Amino acid sequence: MSFDYDVTIVGAGPIGSTLAYELTKEDIKVCLIDKKKVIGLPLQCSGIINKRVLDFNQIPKELILNKVKSAFLHSKNHSFAVSKEEDQALIIDRVGLDQFLYNRAIEKGVDSYLSSKVLTIDDIEGKVLFQNDSEEKTIKSKIIVGADGPLSLVSSTIGNDFNYYCASQYLVKVDRIKDMSFVDLFAYENLFPGFIWIIPVYKNIFRVGLFSNYDYKKQREILNDFLENDFQYDNFEVIEKYKGKIPIYNKDNKLYKNRALIIGDAASQVKPTTGGGLLIGFETVKIAKKNIIKALNLDMAENDLDMLANLFKDYQKDFEKRFLNEISYQFKVQKTLSTLSDDDLDYFFMKLKEKEADKLISEYGDMDNQSTLVKEFLKRGLILSLLPKIHKKELAKIWLL
Repeated sequence: MSFDYDVTIVGAGPIGSTLAYELTKEDIKVCLIDKKKVIGLPLQCSGIINKRVLDFNQIPKELILNKVKSAFLHSKNHSFAVSKEEDQALIIDRVGLDQFLYNRAIEKGVDSYLSSKVLTIDDIEGKVLFQNDSEEKTIKSKIIVGADGPLSLVSSTIGNDFNYYCASQYLVKVDRIKDMSFVDLFAYENLFPGFIWIIPVYKNIFRVGLFSNYDYKKQREILNDFLENDFQYDNFEVIEKYKGKIPIYNKDNKLYKNRALIIGDAASQVKPTTGGGLLIGFETVKIAKKNIIKALNLDMAENDLDMLANLFKDYQKDFEKRFLNEISYQFKVQKTLSTLSDDDLDYFFMKLKEKEADKLISEYGDMDNQSTLVKEFLKRGLILSLLPKIHKKELAKIWLL
């Protein structure tokens, strides 16, 4: 069987482009296919990432717009501050990052087809049919990788079901920003399982957004009301508006089938509590790369896909071993918060202050590995004591069973 490429990656976002780059470093012949004409547009990310992402991928200094070390958590009537001595998160130029990672892959020798809509995937033959410049073209590859986002065609071809949250974000200009070292997160009853964020970008610019179960129209109404009534600046201007989808992780979905595997948002590899996926995705690139190289080195007959499937099964096992426990803890956190009213949240924030939980959070808190802090709360018996007694039975079902 003749192949055009070793690996075809559908989706040239940060995860797809990084995987393409990493594979090409191993002399693997790779191509990228993306429906976008300009990589990175439109913006579909809050652009705040854990500083540990630098352990897994390259981010040029000029794309880091700001760094933050603190967060203010708000209920309707109370606030709670969490801070660390060192910077914990980077505020990035996400469009610039997507373009940098894509261009880095191209410079390494990856072929690409932009403005190309994938029409069908044949995961047995390794064929990808796409439309480019009003013409249809078919590429055959030994392996197809779906990095094509939360509405992934490759994931659908594998047979997966997926759900998602809507997310909306405004770029807001104000007169001035006094302190750019912290973010604000607003937890309101009507927003769960999501929340509102205010992220200082640079100079006098904020990103203000939310994700929730609401549709985009309702989210715009919520954001407009928030800016008019709860925003800390009286004089502001909405410069741009964005929207996107955040996939919801489903442990029953498969990450592979025959010659195809999925990664990133296409595999709903995101944090349930915040919807962030870059750190998970970049770390998963290493897992996928290892298994793809092994697969390409297999000595198998042309149509013997069982050996390939067994190896891709290891990809799923490796991912779940690394992340499933963390994802499970975050789902429990999300489920707990979703049981609370605004009055409950006020009580929760007061109790956090009373018990000096800020010190515990500062020591054990991590925006990506949240299970470490949760386990410390459980060990000290704080989960149930922080919330009204009326929720005791319900919370016990979530955390103690």
